Amino acid sequence: MNTNLLSARHSSSRLQRYTGVLVSSRLIFALATLAIFVLALLLRLYRIDIPIDLDSYDEGVYWQTLRALSSGHALYQQTFYSQPPFFVLSIFPTYLALGQSLWAARFGVVLISLLGVLGCYCIGYALAGRLGALVAALLMTLDPLYLSQSQKLQAEAPSVAFMTLAVGLAWLWWRHPGGKRGNALAVLCGIVLVLGVLCKLLAVAALVPIGILLLMYLYRELRQPREKRWPLFMPLLLALGASILAFLVIILPYLGAFAQLWDGVVTFHLVAGKVLAYSAKGNIHMLLTIRSYPLLYAALGAALFACVRRDWRIIAPLAWFLVSAVLLWRQVPLFAHHLVYLVPPMIAMVAVGLAPLLDRLQRTEVRLARLARWTVALTLLIVLFTTASNILQVRHNFKALPVGMHAQDQRVVADMQTLTKPGSLVVTDAQFLAGLADRSTPASLVDTSGVRIMTGYVTEEQLIQVASRPEVQAVLFYTGRLHFSQVAGFHTWVRQHYTLARTYSNGQELWLKS
Repeated sequence: MNTNLLSARHSSSRLQRYTGVLVSSRLIFALATLAIFVLALLLRLYRIDIPIDLDSYDEGVYWQTLRALSSGHALYQQTFYSQPPFFVLSIFPTYLALGQSLWAARFGVVLISLLGVLGCYCIGYALAGRLGALVAALLMTLDPLYLSQSQKLQAEAPSVAFMTLAVGLAWLWWRHPGGKRGNALAVLCGIVLVLGVLCKLLAVAALVPIGILLLMYLYRELRQPREKRWPLFMPLLLALGASILAFLVIILPYLGAFAQLWDGVVTFHLVAGKVLAYSAKGNIHMLLTIRSYPLLYAALGAALFACVRRDWRIIAPLAWFLVSAVLLWRQVPLFAHHLVYLVPPMIAMVAVGLAPLLDRLQRTEVRLARLARWTVALTLLIVLFTTASNILQVRHNFKALPVGMHAQDQRVVADMQTLTKPGSLVVTDAQFLAGLADRSTPASLVDTSGVRIMTGYVTEEQLIQVASRPEVQAVLFYTGRLHFSQVAGFHTWVRQHYTLARTYSNGQELWLKS
């Protein structure tokens, strides 16, 4: 009797200790998770109000697009836009609610970019449990390229964020495909993937890892004896239905302007690919700049170690990386900020490579001596080096941010504010400066990029027609784009119908309507 009582007390005491450790570990995990997301938010909020076009041109275009929408000009039909609609739609509510400022626009990008950290968190959790989630989320938080894009008014960070979250949800579904939980994950994955693609088409690369996970799931489940096999396809059908519904909800409002949507999102890029085909020769060189990226070597090392262990989970992220690289290689024109699409697949590769180590670290019954396998240890060292390098690079990038505007830019902004009336329009190739002066460009000319001019999507006749409208009070020649040979006659027309108000350096001029 006493022996049984002592045994029961011992079991109860051991259970209490185990429960205490479990609760403690969950609390530590929750606090660590919170700390990473708070860090991600704070890093992205750092100086996002800086009045500098951080991408030299695109931020001004997106800012003027938001200004046009807030003035009631419909997307595509009146406002030219060369991307699918969801990026501007996703940040437009924040932009309106927080004062229609540059900070408000960038803050919308900051918030959405946190979904990319969440996506890596899901990938890490599905592959290597809690520690894997923390490592993957921290790598995404500190990645210099993704962090930089997360602070800019551009479509890349939101598109990558939704894409990564979709893959993360797919990994979680692959781990737990059955029941209501599995169906919910499948539906969310389908919806989020559509949102990423409708921010920017490059996010379509996420179909590759998701498709591979689906095939692995079917291969695994179809080998099991079952009376009914049709329930296995239920998650796929739900995800497909949710994707179609999400697509229709976003696209249907633009059905009346579908021709313009197709022209801007598809035809424009096809024409640009032909006109700027010569620039594709530099794409390989651009892609090879990733060689200086420490994360690449951590990812390749992790992929090698996964292959040595015959961990076939590496196939999905490796294929994701390769397909993304091919899409970027075919992208015309290709810019440095497009390389951010390579970051999530590299982090996913690292998560697969570290999975055995992180899994064993979470099993207290495994002795530390069993962790001393050179492949896993070397992978961990590379990841630690990558993290340290990221911290140093982020610090360098923050220090390199300009203190403020150039004196001439300040003068141009002040001149537009002084010499033009509030609410008047300015035709310009410096959309960002017009935004700083609280002036809008005509909705059809929110984008006067070199690509749009060289492809004939902005013509000399169009510029003259728009500049003739009574609400247009000024023309600012500033970045050189409106001096391109394709629209050279526009400057001659302006000289005949406008009065030169200010002359700046290098042929930069502000003209006022006579």
